[in-house]
Amino acid sequence: MTAIAQTRIALLPPDVIHAERLFALIDESRGTLRAWLPWVDATRSVEDSRQFLAGAADGARNGGACASWLIERDGELAGCIDIHGISRLHRSGFLGYWLADRFVGGGVMGEAVAQALDIGFGKLALNRIAIVAGVANARSRALAECLGFVREGAQREGLHLHGRYHDACQYSMLAGEWRARR
Repeated sequence: MTAIAQTRIALLPPDVIHAERLFALIDESRGTLRAWLPWVDATRSVEDSRQFLAGAADGARNGGACASWLIERDGELAGCIDIHGISRLHRSGFLGYWLADRFVGGGVMGEAVAQALDIGFGKLALNRIAIVAGVANARSRALAECLGFVREGAQREGLHLHGRYHDACQYSMLAGEWRARR
């Protein structure tokens, strides 16, 4: 009988000790990430990644409107995920995520999103988490649909990337829907 190796996915809190690894990860997948993430062009050095991580860590300590994590697969940094635009009043937020090219397609993001949703609907006590994905961003849309997010509609020219507008799909998941799936 052949043993099947289990992949371990962990969400790590943001910490500047990961700045070099994070920058290297962004840099190796810059072309792919740039298509849908407007911050990629502004991330030009390890110092840029250090500043991002320091800000995310400060926000986490101070109860900011964003909860961010680094995604690790079997001890190797693979990407980032966050719940941003958190409204405590409305108990809602938006999910954002990315993986380096070499980690795409192996189920890493599905597990990372599940862990982030457990935190968002648990510890953060949110009732609604939305995903906004470019209409042409097939992978991001497929992930939302696979996880059971409900497509609410399209935002005409809802994204502005690299001097062009793009239509976007908005999806959402409610806390009760997530609990029913778990």
